[in-house]
Amino acid sequence: MKRLLFILLGTVFCLLGRAQTRTYSDNASGTFIFGLESYFYGRTGSLEFQADGKTFQATVEGGDVYVDGAPLEGGRGEVVVGIHDFTGNRIPEFVVARRNSSWVALSLYKLSGGKWLPLTQIDPVDGKEIRVFRQVVSVRDGDKLHSWTWHGNQFDYKSNR
Repeated sequence: MKRLLFILLGTVFCLLGRAQTRTYSDNASGTFIFGLESYFYGRTGSLEFQADGKTFQATVEGGDVYVDGAPLEGGRGEVVVGIHDFTGNRIPEFVVARRNSSWVALSLYKLSGGKWLPLTQIDPVDGKEIRVFRQVVSVRDGDKLHSWTWHGNQFDYKSNR
């Protein structure tokens, strides 16, 4: 009886937990980052999101990223903008991910005083896609796995090789 109860509880936990799997919209859009709460992927477009009770509009125009009309960063390659709460403070961080033919990179911004300020940057690393799960960002490069985990007030880097 206990075993059945644990199996049922485990099943419910798995069904309710967020996994870093590709969703239908991920497959349809062809995005290269998985696990964000919401995102926009494309050369030109926008994403409306909420943080700290305020509504923000992120816009992508040919690789340049703006939030509420203010330039945030420029760059080349494919771009994804989105949100995810890495810090666990219930205020999502703003994510800008970039990819070219051989690498992926990621910039995170935190909301402070109504402005989006740089939190951290993951410089280009060989790989094709980025996975986000809770406080972890990971990139697989063949047999090598790169991961950045939020601890306290910074990301710690770890690699299996």
